[in-house]
Amino acid sequence: MNSKVLKRLLSYFAAYKKEFSLAVLAALAGTVFTILAPKVLGKITTILYAGAKDGLWTVQELSDGTTDAGSVWAWVSGAPVGKVRAIVYIAILLTVMYILSLFLCSIANKMFSRLASCVVKDLRAGIDEKMHRMKLDYYDSHTNGEILSVITNDVEAVNTLLGKNTYTVITQAITMVGVLIMLISINGWIALIAALMIPATLFLTLKVQKKSGRYYAEQQNLLGRVNGYVEEVYNGQNVVTSFNYQKRAINHFDEINEELRGTARNAERYAGMAMPVTQLIIYVGYALSALIGCALALKGRMTVGNVQSAIQYVNNFQHPFTTIAQMTGQLSSAMAACERIFDLLDAKEETPDPEEGKVPEVCSGSVEFRHVQFGYTPENLLMTDVSIKAEPGKKFAIVGPTGAGKTTLVNLLMRFYEISGGEILVDGVNTREMTRHELRRHFGMVLQDTWLFEGTIRDNLKYGADHEVSDEEMIEAAKSICADSFIRTMPGGYDMMLSKGAENISQGQRQLLTIARAIIANPEIMILDEATSNVDAHTEQVIQNAMAALMSGRTSFVIAHRLSTIRDANAILYMEDGDIKEVGDHDTLMKLGGKYAALYNSQFA
Repeated sequence: MNSKVLKRLLSYFAAYKKEFSLAVLAALAGTVFTILAPKVLGKITTILYAGAKDGLWTVQELSDGTTDAGSVWAWVSGAPVGKVRAIVYIAILLTVMYILSLFLCSIANKMFSRLASCVVKDLRAGIDEKMHRMKLDYYDSHTNGEILSVITNDVEAVNTLLGKNTYTVITQAITMVGVLIMLISINGWIALIAALMIPATLFLTLKVQKKSGRYYAEQQNLLGRVNGYVEEVYNGQNVVTSFNYQKRAINHFDEINEELRGTARNAERYAGMAMPVTQLIIYVGYALSALIGCALALKGRMTVGNVQSAIQYVNNFQHPFTTIAQMTGQLSSAMAACERIFDLLDAKEETPDPEEGKVPEVCSGSVEFRHVQFGYTPENLLMTDVSIKAEPGKKFAIVGPTGAGKTTLVNLLMRFYEISGGEILVDGVNTREMTRHELRRHFGMVLQDTWLFEGTIRDNLKYGADHEVSDEEMIEAAKSICADSFIRTMPGGYDMMLSKGAENISQGQRQLLTIARAIIANPEIMILDEATSNVDAHTEQVIQNAMAALMSGRTSFVIAHRLSTIRDANAILYMEDGDIKEVGDHDTLMKLGGKYAALYNSQFA
């Protein structure tokens, strides 16, 4: 078991020190009563045995030799009233102890369950906060299914560990220590036998846990692969079907699933080995303890009651080991899950914002790149020296072949990635000196891949605004791009519930809603990735008109796929291999007869 991972997991209880301490005290008190019970019960056996041995049950009282012929009990049983009274008192004491133990242990169990739910809640909240601080390259290198597997399956494994086993582990640890102390108080030799069971059992359990832990870690990784593959295939089911890939998809899933099955089988097999071998060690110790106890009783060196108590304590002493052995599988699985969770929590984050970020004095929408350098790795720069200046209210088009760096340029502008050199200024302020919230407040984005969440059209339209938006503003924005008319034809109008991914409206309608959302946010700078390639000509024209309304009076950067749509741009940036090769308006670049002209002519030849 990885002690660092376990220590880090337990550190989450630090925020609940008071509650944790009270839960431990309740568990301690409840368990102590259970531990003391066999010792008290042994006194009854001693009294009974002494009376039977001396033949005094019907003649005289063991304690003072007096009898009470008037007692109803004595009349029925012929037993001395004092001895019976002692047994009754002990039985009452035992009953009270068991009731108190049950009460306190129930309270402790509930408190630990509540603590576990709080810790898991904090863990989930930490993951959620982390996801918003993560560098984008983490999402580039991990599938959605893998990330979701950590957030759901791995966190649930930790929840199972803490929710069901924290109380058990603590009470069993208290039981083990308490029973050992009671055995020492009864007889040192029997206590020694019990003590020798500890290293033997721990050695075996740790060996098995180490072996099974490796398989459980692999199992969690494979589970993430399965989730990732299922999510990928189901999202692309139309493509899978159209290319008749169903059989190969099933075969590939079966391969991963079979690998997961084999790993899970090995993990459970090794985890299951702990229980029978642990029980063998315990039963041997149990038999030796009974043998020694009986021998000492025959020699008069132990009372019969103490022999009974000792045997019962040795029997109780096995419970912590058998319980922990049964939990080996869960512990290994949870530790593997914890490692994956902490790997996510330790992933590199975005550069922290300055404590007091600068705010532009005038928000006009000017943007300037000064000798910007960037590379996904320091040794391989994609951009070596990019310098451009965008005046407020102007339209700038970014064109170039696939992989030229068009999207990277706007990602740098939004600080989705950090530049390697140079600086980017928005309204005269270095973006590194601004908080990301302040920076992105000045931008609106309409991307090729539309994103709408499951909710009403109204909620989706108001999503991007950082101020209270009235229904009048929302409707006015929708009217400005001719979206109001189609919204009102929908069932419920603005209160229509969009499905997951907004699959219950058309692609063109989704795009219009994202444009309306950007208008409502009312930023000074717009970034648009033209998304008209998969709609009909009429819808394309509607979207183009909507985009024109969106860009009116704003600085805009348009990633252009159809060059006919950006002929009116104030400046066109032609990019290739990460750098800007040509800059100018359409007529200037066509007269230049360079790469832009060649690209333009290739579309209209």
